[in-house]
Amino acid sequence: KDRRLHHRPVQLIYRLLSFVSLLLLLFPTTAAFSSMSSSSSSPLSSAQPKISIRTVKHDEDGMSHCHAVRRAVFIEEQNVPPDVEMDDRDATATHILATCDGMAVGAARVVFVDEEVQVNGDGDDIDDDGESGQGTRTTVKVGKIGRVCVLKSHRGRGYGRRIVLFAVDEIRRMVGDRNGGSSAGGVARLGAQVHALKFYESMGFELIPGKEYMDAGGVPHRDMQLIL
Repeated sequence: KDRRLHHRPVQLIYRLLSFVSLLLLLFPTTAAFSSMSSSSSSPLSSAQPKISIRTVKHDEDGMSHCHAVRRAVFIEEQNVPPDVEMDDRDATATHILATCDGMAVGAARVVFVDEEVQVNGDGDDIDDDGESGQGTRTTVKVGKIGRVCVLKSHRGRGYGRRIVLFAVDEIRRMVGDRNGGSSAGGVARLGAQVHALKFYESMGFELIPGKEYMDAGGVPHRDMQLIL
């Protein structure tokens, strides 16, 4: 009897150690698996997509990517006739391409024109209803931003805003080159889809007096501009 009593604590300790060993075998394995799983998935979930926006030359492969994005958005999605979407201004426009991890996802173009406008004594534009004889006529350099588009799969990520702001910076640069380094007197102008007016207003564009009009695809537009 004394011998059984002597061995009972040893048996209890042995069982406790066995139980602890079992826990150590189970839970560290689970923890290690969780650690491996989180470490392997973390780089993928935290990695930011690489966004690139640049101008492309007419003889670059990038032009075909610009046209591919525009075709997907305007011709296939918005039913704009192909001969209207790709007009003769493409030949002289400055084209902009946006890529995400190397994939073409957005595009735009800028057409530069010299435009004569009437301004008042403060240098502000006078619309068609302005009083005759008030102010003077002057020539301004206008960059017309158009064909702004982002693939449906990549919308809602701020790419459209970045493309427009890049286009505005490009207009500033082009106007500065023509004006000896100053972008003063330049204008960024665009035809905005009515549902996107607030979007463009948030970047400083203002409505130009005039009526709403339909584009070739039947989408209502308003003209807007940003004085540089």
